[in-house]
Amino acid sequence: MQPQTALDNTMPQGSVVLVTGANGFIASHVVEALLAAGYKVRGTTRTTSKLATLQARWHKKFGLDSFETVAVEDITKEGAFDMALQGVSGVAHIASPTTFSTNPAEVIEPSVNGTLSILRSAAKVSSIKRFVLTSSSTAALWPKQNVEFDVGEDTWNEESPALASSLPEDHPLKPWHIYSASKTLGERAAWNFMKEQKPTFTLNTVLPDTNFGPILDPQQPASTAGLLRQAFNGDIKPLLFVPPQWFVDVRDTADIHLAALTSPTLAAGGARIWAAAGPFNINDVLKALRNLYPKKTFPDDVEGIERDLSRIDNKRGGELLGGWRSLEDAVRANTEDLV
Repeated sequence: MQPQTALDNTMPQGSVVLVTGANGFIASHVVEALLAAGYKVRGTTRTTSKLATLQARWHKKFGLDSFETVAVEDITKEGAFDMALQGVSGVAHIASPTTFSTNPAEVIEPSVNGTLSILRSAAKVSSIKRFVLTSSSTAALWPKQNVEFDVGEDTWNEESPALASSLPEDHPLKPWHIYSASKTLGERAAWNFMKEQKPTFTLNTVLPDTNFGPILDPQQPASTAGLLRQAFNGDIKPLLFVPPQWFVDVRDTADIHLAALTSPTLAAGGARIWAAAGPFNINDVLKALRNLYPKKTFPDDVEGIERDLSRIDNKRGGELLGGWRSLEDAVRANTEDLV
């Protein structure tokens, strides 16, 4: 759904927005949303060849001057984004290390350093008005099953930063807690930077939960979107490893990024914005598949599956969007080309 942004946007149409990691699942949708709204996008990736298919798509759909690619090989290197930031009015920093290592230093330090590096570079560019950091639901919470608890815009995941260091090397959840700690500490570092350095731009952060929805580039790493395609083909084993939690359609995540960059309704002091539509588990996905494709046979429901009973305050995101897409909408968009 298109975000409800006012006509007097913070950034006028035609402004250039930098999107880091533009070849990723979420980032590619953010680029598409920005281009559809009349902005120009400069996308970064480690090697420009990774964006060849998407760039061809966007040039055909929005014009040859709509999108350009810049290679940034090491996002943690100081000054890595200096050239790419010149002349931009907004930044969507989505690139982040996704290594699931058992060594906290290999994941947490690059995440924090990469975030601070691009913030320092952005602070030197007077044309930048908005900076949007893609955080994660895990920066605010560690998923729990069959436990009721409230999660607000000011809630932080205190568990993972502690467990990232204290859990033994062979603990199966250690890599996941390290990843979650990297998102928590990376986002906190960004807010601390804003408080201490007081740059002229506004920072907003987006906290997406599990993203489903259409894949714009078949060559993209499958991410969570690939799980639904496997389930469509009868293989639900990978989806069994996803605990009950909240979902969001990736197109809604993209539109929230667009609103975070452009909406004048957001406070100058910045906001944390949830991108989470509602809770789900594997049986909800199977139900959606059966509803969408009644002539096709899917595996039976999984017995003993629990529920995510957390109550996430997603009101701000819903208001910016004008409403959330359903799980069935996301499943349809993820699988309709397979029929």
